[in-house]
Amino acid sequence: MKLDYLPPPPELADYVAAFYLFESDAGSLDDLERADLGQFRLILSGQASVIFPDGREEPYFDKTLIGPRNCATRVVASGTPMRLFGYGLNPAGWAVMSGMHADVGADRVHSAAELIGSPLDAYMADIAASTTLAQMVAVTVERSVGFFASRKQPALWFIRATERWLESSLVPDITDLEVATGLSRRQIERLGKQYFGGPPKFLIRKYRALRAANAIAHGKGDWQDYMDGTFYDQSHFIREIKEFTGMTPSAIRGASSPLSALTFARAKLEGDVSPLISAT
Repeated sequence: MKLDYLPPPPELADYVAAFYLFESDAGSLDDLERADLGQFRLILSGQASVIFPDGREEPYFDKTLIGPRNCATRVVASGTPMRLFGYGLNPAGWAVMSGMHADVGADRVHSAAELIGSPLDAYMADIAASTTLAQMVAVTVERSVGFFASRKQPALWFIRATERWLESSLVPDITDLEVATGLSRRQIERLGKQYFGGPPKFLIRKYRALRAANAIAHGKGDWQDYMDGTFYDQSHFIREIKEFTGMTPSAIRGASSPLSALTFARAKLEGDVSPLISAT
């Protein structure tokens, strides 16, 4: 099983978090995926579905958009080989590609063909003909720059301000975001749901847990060292980590989920992508 990452070029950085290529000849997969941004995925070989905590199972389309995931999920896949190309979608990327509010599309699998249309056919053919992730990224850049620029643009100023706010601390003060945006708390909550899939208080929980999990996956010493005084107690820490990653801190340290262990390698993009991407 192999998962490679590449950062987006500057012209797509507002929209794309990171590109990736997943390949496996194991024949089957049943593993965990942590909460994350929205995703665009092309199934090049094999088939897959997502199982949510409530037991709901939604199959991937060959051209799939997955809304922001606000909880850990299971992915079940089969095929020899399994091959998937995709990229994480920053809030602006999700808004432009899906045309829907993030809270409406969250924790759901959507047909990208239905939402975007026939231009995806030629694009997928070019991706399938590519042999490396670098080639796939080049194809995407060639086809996507005009696409993103021509679609209705989201409120990038709000998205950027919220990202900076989330990056500033594990538990940022909502008052700081009010000052940075000049908006009321109610307006911020509405736009937070629209672009990020949840209100500010929820986003603090999500990114705090994901950043702690990422630190545990890459750190040395006891996982208790990463509580960092931002959780009420150890049981609260464990519950939050498990809700957003599907694993306890000790399971993360033990790499009990091979797929999750591979996805934590996104940290290698530090300096080339937003800290919210590399640190989660």
